[in-house]
Amino acid sequence: MASGGLHSLATIIKRLEATTSRLEDLASLATSYLPPAAQAAGAVTQGAPVNAEPTPVPPPPPPPPAPIAPPAAPAETPRSVTAFDEQIIDGKLKPFVELTKSFASPSVVEQVGLVEQEFKDLRELLLVAASCKKPEQAEFEKLLSPLQKDIEAITRAKEANRKDREWFNHLSTVAEGAPCIGWITVSPKPGPYVAEVKDSTQFYGNRVIKEFKEKDPKHAEWVKAYIALLEEMRKYIMEYHTTGLVWNPKGVSVDQFRASSSAHAPAGGAPPPPPPPPPPAAPPAPVPGAAPAAGGINAVFEQLNRGEEVTKGLRKVDKSQMTHKNPALRAGGTVPATTSCAFPPPAAKKPTKPSKPQALMGKKPAKFALEGNKWAIEYQENQSPLTLENVEISQTVNLYGCKNTTVVVKGKCNAVTMVNCTKTSVLVESVISSVSVTNSPSFALQITGKAPTIQLDSTDSGQIYLSKDCLDVEITTAKCSSINVSLPVEGEEEGVFNEQPIPEMFRTTVVDGKLVTTAVEHAG
Repeated sequence: MASGGLHSLATIIKRLEATTSRLEDLASLATSYLPPAAQAAGAVTQGAPVNAEPTPVPPPPPPPPAPIAPPAAPAETPRSVTAFDEQIIDGKLKPFVELTKSFASPSVVEQVGLVEQEFKDLRELLLVAASCKKPEQAEFEKLLSPLQKDIEAITRAKEANRKDREWFNHLSTVAEGAPCIGWITVSPKPGPYVAEVKDSTQFYGNRVIKEFKEKDPKHAEWVKAYIALLEEMRKYIMEYHTTGLVWNPKGVSVDQFRASSSAHAPAGGAPPPPPPPPPPAAPPAPVPGAAPAAGGINAVFEQLNRGEEVTKGLRKVDKSQMTHKNPALRAGGTVPATTSCAFPPPAAKKPTKPSKPQALMGKKPAKFALEGNKWAIEYQENQSPLTLENVEISQTVNLYGCKNTTVVVKGKCNAVTMVNCTKTSVLVESVISSVSVTNSPSFALQITGKAPTIQLDSTDSGQIYLSKDCLDVEITTAKCSSINVSLPVEGEEEGVFNEQPIPEMFRTTVVDGKLVTTAVEHAG
């Protein structure tokens, strides 16, 4: 009995020792996951006497709260952008889009949706311009990239739906007005550029009005809404961007504006700290066949002005498949045998397309060559001076598209013409026929010999210097302003001139049934 009791007691002690060892292992394992302060407290507790009361472990101090950044004051939208939203987006674009959705075909609705996106991208560019300094040309072309894609998409929507004959004039009307956003690259007269686009758009709009005049008045209302959108754009430009896209001279750079915009994107107070993020996913592999998109605004007009290349992908129809040459096909019900009008009206005269803005055109190669008996001086920039030696009487000198250039003509030539030049100066000895200046602002012309006639047309701001032998010259002007003529002073040394303006204001009266026009003189 006694030996059995001792054996049971020994067994119990062994089991208690095994349990104690197991509990110690678990305690050490749990301690390894505690903060250092808690581990130190646990070590002190283990070294204390068994009968001592356990010392409570102080909780770790809470981490200091993250400083809450004061909410950034929302930047005030510039007045020019607010006016764009009120006058164009809300005033004209949204009603036009809603009207289109109410009756038009899916192809037209889709194309008008692209126009809506085009104006949204234009609004983003206007916001950048109102907040930033004027960037370099390369940076500006990057900003134009979304607008370039919008114009291309609108044009593709028109070409892709040529089979939709009933709505093709609608598609053409919208596509014709798409380049109106090109005014942002036009200087100094972006308003007239939009007016030219509007006139070109009106041509196709008149076709829509004529076709549906007796069928559905909504089509005419739709055309008027689109034309009103372009006209409102022109008015907006004349008020806020009269001479071109206005930048903020005191603004930040484009990169700084983008960084600040992305930094202030989340609104509201600081959210609670998020849980640890999952491991980053592998970046997607680049598509091997992807080619970089063609950059530059010139690609826009390369796509718009492809001409006959647009129809290269169309299949040639054989004569046996032409319904107008095979009555049997018409009898089969493929197309209606009758038309709505026995004698179709003559086609309206199509207005000339607006020319591309000069800033969107590709830079042409400069030319300085004698071609037959004509000197061709074209697209010269910042050249000073270009000298023509020993010019002959039978030769003419033609300047075109030059900028900040001086041309010296030595000898007697037949004629001199200057067209579409800017800040260009010409010094010529003698001319047999005439000197003609057309659409060349800020020009300068000096004649050291003799010239019978000087013709000025559509030119603002010019200076003419005449020699003593050229005082019998005849000067004719049309649509010109700020033209001054410097005459040599009698009795003074060479190089002393007296400047006199050419009259710009005239008075017309009726005398004996005829109109008599005289220049207005201002006394004082």
